[in-house]
Amino acid sequence: MKTKTFLTIVAACLLSVGQAFADDDTKAVKSTIKEATVFFRGAELTHTATANLEKGVNEIKIEGLSPLIDKNSLKIKASNGVIVSSNEFSIDYMSGKTSSPKLDIMEDSLKMCQDQLQRIETRLKVNADLSNILTKSIEKNVSGSEKGLNIDELMMTMQYFDEKSSELEANRIADRKEKENLEEIIDRLEDQVDQEKTKHNQNSGILKLSLSAPAATACSFIISYYTGGAGWIPYYDINIASTAKPIKIVSKAKVRQTTGLDWNKVKLTLSTATPSNGKTAPIFNAWFLDENQYVITGNGQQKRISVTAAISNVEIHQLDDPATSISNSLAGVVPGVIARQTGYSDAPVFEDNDFGYISESDNSMNITYAIDMQSNVPGNGKEQSFDLKSQDIEATYRYYCAPKLDTETYLLADIANWQQLNLLSGKANITYDGTYVGESRINASTTSDTLNLTLGTEKRVSVKREKVNDFSSKKTFGNDIKQVFAYKLTVRNNQNTPIRMTLKDQYPRSTQKDITVELNEKETTKPTLNRGETGVITWEEELKAGETKVYQISYSVKYPKNMDINL
Repeated sequence: MKTKTFLTIVAACLLSVGQAFADDDTKAVKSTIKEATVFFRGAELTHTATANLEKGVNEIKIEGLSPLIDKNSLKIKASNGVIVSSNEFSIDYMSGKTSSPKLDIMEDSLKMCQDQLQRIETRLKVNADLSNILTKSIEKNVSGSEKGLNIDELMMTMQYFDEKSSELEANRIADRKEKENLEEIIDRLEDQVDQEKTKHNQNSGILKLSLSAPAATACSFIISYYTGGAGWIPYYDINIASTAKPIKIVSKAKVRQTTGLDWNKVKLTLSTATPSNGKTAPIFNAWFLDENQYVITGNGQQKRISVTAAISNVEIHQLDDPATSISNSLAGVVPGVIARQTGYSDAPVFEDNDFGYISESDNSMNITYAIDMQSNVPGNGKEQSFDLKSQDIEATYRYYCAPKLDTETYLLADIANWQQLNLLSGKANITYDGTYVGESRINASTTSDTLNLTLGTEKRVSVKREKVNDFSSKKTFGNDIKQVFAYKLTVRNNQNTPIRMTLKDQYPRSTQKDITVELNEKETTKPTLNRGETGVITWEEELKAGETKVYQISYSVKYPKNMDINL
């Protein structure tokens, strides 16, 4: 009863809200979204609208805005000398509630499947109860008589039990399978229904304006604001025709938005700028050293306290506040919350971009990609992919294997001066010789001058690592044990072209004075590089087509015989 009363009150409230919108005689104007600048997180949307105004004071409401706006970022421009005296933003929760024949069909199908699932669950319960009754009845029938059943009666009873239990079990198996199928279908239908509802049940943001017009005029409005309901991520398609040709890297973007609006035929710009969100640069406070003191807490434990903690928050700067400097430097980028990045006419544009409708601009703070074509991004959160640019990049290829860790041989591409490419961190789908070989990742935050890409494994370059018993030994010297280890690494190039090969292995390092590790240089193939601090040694050589090379690493470990170490 209480639930019914509550629902009645809610329905009445919604009805009154809808009626309030209906009774409002303020002139309503539809807005059209024209531009969207999407950041990694959030977006700035720009709408246009037109209204015929009378001379003097006018009240209008502009509909069709996102309900998810940052009100502090709202900017309104009016033409023909019209002054915006005041503005008020609100959300219409009723106007977007629509249905569709497709949604009705999906909801009917969902209801039918749910009803069928309920019937199956009932059958499963009934069959389980029947099975229990059958078992108990048979047990009672067999053990209920003092003399017991004769052979014929027992066989008839067992046969009946076998037939009925098999029938019930077969029914249960069929019902369980149908239940699993129905649950899978219901899950899919529920997802589709939710998606369709999101598409049709969209709330609308409304901007109510009080205007002052110098004369009767048709006024044009430009409304822009920041919303957090959007974002984009970069990713890449990397295509390698062969190791004799450059790499083709196609930069792409996945754009998604849940702003409550469908973006239809908008001018789309992608930006790497990050909205401020009220953050300020960190400031150092004075750092005082003092002796730690302890007090005994109520549960008998010691708690450390600092005697100068109360004065350690004294700021050490007075003049040049870096937060103020940074805020000032961002003034052109973040007025209020965020502003579109425009006007970089002198910024470089990549000339090898295969996509002529993409203009790339780069300044010291961000990169923007202006898509010079009308774009559609639905408001249901479904990702839309856009090609940004294509670049042919020279790379050096090599094969890499560390058989102590992994016996697979990997094809690597080394790209020098990669910072000039304006790459962003993101996943990369790799295709080699027309075949998809897997996924890698571009790490644009690395400080290395060379960008290394893992392009996949190569079965035609085999590496084998095996222990050499003739050079391995274990001996006791007084209170110490000395063990010698030796490993042979065999590399074979089964390709019909020469390759550059990087082979790595490792010997242990010691942090204790009673454990001594030495690399046996006489028994170890001379490495190209020996990093003693980590014990990693590297061999880099060219292998001809069909060539086999053998490498060896040997080291000794000396330690007390009463010590157990991990070798």
